[in-house]
Amino acid sequence: MRNILGVLLFILILSGCSKFTWDEINYHLYERDARKNILNEKDDTIFTIYIGMYDDKTEETFKGYYEGRKKFGLSYEHYLPKETIAFRQCYKNFGNIREKVVFKKIINVTEMQKETYRLGFDRYAKYTCEKTDMQLAYEKQQKEKKIEKTNKTKKKSNNTRSRIFTCSLKGDPSEKAKIFIEGPSAYETTAIGIKITYYNVEYTDKGAFILTDSSKDIRSWFIGAISTLQVGNDMYLYDCIWKLKNIQKSQMI
Repeated sequence: MRNILGVLLFILILSGCSKFTWDEINYHLYERDARKNILNEKDDTIFTIYIGMYDDKTEETFKGYYEGRKKFGLSYEHYLPKETIAFRQCYKNFGNIREKVVFKKIINVTEMQKETYRLGFDRYAKYTCEKTDMQLAYEKQQKEKKIEKTNKTKKKSNNTRSRIFTCSLKGDPSEKAKIFIEGPSAYETTAIGIKITYYNVEYTDKGAFILTDSSKDIRSWFIGAISTLQVGNDMYLYDCIWKLKNIQKSQMI
């Protein structure tokens, strides 16, 4: 087995006429010279990985070594299949947002491409890093929840007013929350800088505002002559002052 690695290393050094650095040679051997979007094909995306390939006979030999050594609990890092390296490179480059690796095709690179990009192989397997069915289902669920929350806001809210409040905790006026009310929604920046959105704002006949459906589910406000913040089962008294001052929504969200 060691002889195969030695032969491969020797071939790489000779084929490149020693044009590669030692780090590049090691990367060719252990990571199959994996590259991200490097060939710039028309159908490339930002989630494309290229993995260097040996000739078919060597690929089969490596596959056999990999399966055999893995079966008997031996080290197999030197013989990883291109699919395994592609998955590892997808995770390395794109984190856990793209956990599905899809083979596209095998590409024979030109001498100009090899020289331009300092490629160590004559051919590369092209893969795309995509979202799994589970990831897509989760994103769909989150999108549906957001739509449901928006629809719920549209149905419930009766407020069309815009207000800016600075609310100080009774007993500790230094603890202040800033609240921007804009029609059916409101945006709070807490005393420690946390951003919170309220998806429903009601305006009472006594001129008070009730903020519910928070992005922090257990949190709601009543802002009036006496103002209160409800957090779960706990209630806190606040003095809320309405300031006539222009402010951008982006500053509150």
